Amino acid sequence: MKKILFWGFAALALLLLVPAAWVFLSLRDLPDVAILKHYRPAAASEVLDRNGNLLAHYYERKFRVWVPIASLPDSVIQAVVTAEDDTFFGHKGVNYKAVWEALRHDVQKKRFARGGSTITQQMIKNVLLSKEKTLTRKLREFVLAQRAEELLTKRKILEIYLNEVEWGENIYGIEAASRYYFDKHADELTKAEAALLAGMLPNPKYYNPFKRMDKARKRQEQVLFNLFQAKFLTQEEYGSAMDAPLELRITSQGRFDLSTLSDGNGRSCHLKALEAVLLAYFGEQGLYRQGLKIRTTIDRPLQDSLIASLATGSGPAGEIPDRIMVIKEGSEVRALSCSGSEEQARAYPGSLETPNPSYEVLLVPPGSITKEEILVPEQGALTAPVDDRQGPGRDGVR
Repeated sequence: MKKILFWGFAALALLLLVPAAWVFLSLRDLPDVAILKHYRPAAASEVLDRNGNLLAHYYERKFRVWVPIASLPDSVIQAVVTAEDDTFFGHKGVNYKAVWEALRHDVQKKRFARGGSTITQQMIKNVLLSKEKTLTRKLREFVLAQRAEELLTKRKILEIYLNEVEWGENIYGIEAASRYYFDKHADELTKAEAALLAGMLPNPKYYNPFKRMDKARKRQEQVLFNLFQAKFLTQEEYGSAMDAPLELRITSQGRFDLSTLSDGNGRSCHLKALEAVLLAYFGEQGLYRQGLKIRTTIDRPLQDSLIASLATGSGPAGEIPDRIMVIKEGSEVRALSCSGSEEQARAYPGSLETPNPSYEVLLVPPGSITKEEILVPEQGALTAPVDDRQGPGRDGVR
């Protein structure tokens, strides 16, 4: 009898100690949620023309543009919260009812099919943890989510989440998603567009409207219905949003150039030369991750006119010849547009190998303009370019 009691107590102790040891080991060395107070994820740098219009982005792999939550319309926030975590403003980091329902579903499916994660948990997973589907990560996520709720406001949690969450392959954050799918800023999204983006979040690759518009539209309609049920939309707004056509970026005017470098010859030489200068000045960390605003002297209408005027003079392979247009403004000469290849971008002060950091704002002193192909004294001179190939400074340009 004593042996039975001994082994019974030993088995009970083991059953209690093993989970306790697992919990202890899982919660060792937890990240400090205090870093979230001033958290800013890596963001793409933006290249602007002389009028402040976007020309292109510089980034490595993840395309993201940080936006403060104060700049986002209520319709965007309401759509995301309704689609992802309708109890967000009521819970303290974890929705235990949703977790229990997800657990029952996963047991039935015999796999991690649903997680029951709140927006706070997703934010913690994206910023502080990994995306591996394990019980250890889930436990750490539970604890950190509740700590984050004690430290941060709901709006701060939403701000981090909306700038961090994935919205497609290499597309991160609401601003990047707005530009990629709808060719507009996030604060310009309609209620219908906000609902479509919110509906993508459970599986953005599957609900990609470029590939599966029928699936994306069905999810959007569900989000709109939920918004109507929650009284975020009136009957009239709901009907209008359901009937609104969706104009994706592919059918738009291409307001945003979303590649790291322009994919056309027209802007590539400027942007490649500028990238080399900025890399030398800020390094990869600064240029590709710190969300710089880079204002240039490029004039986009002139740029388009230059390419059109040179199109008939393209080379044997259909390539546009190397040209750089400058304009004199008082005591300064500014580069306004250019065309050509990466090799021809060396016409700038410095070169791609040894760039000149003083060129960071594309402001060129008159004495430095010795390698330019075309000199335009005023904007109306596109039809009469001046060829200075015989002038000083031409050696080694072509």
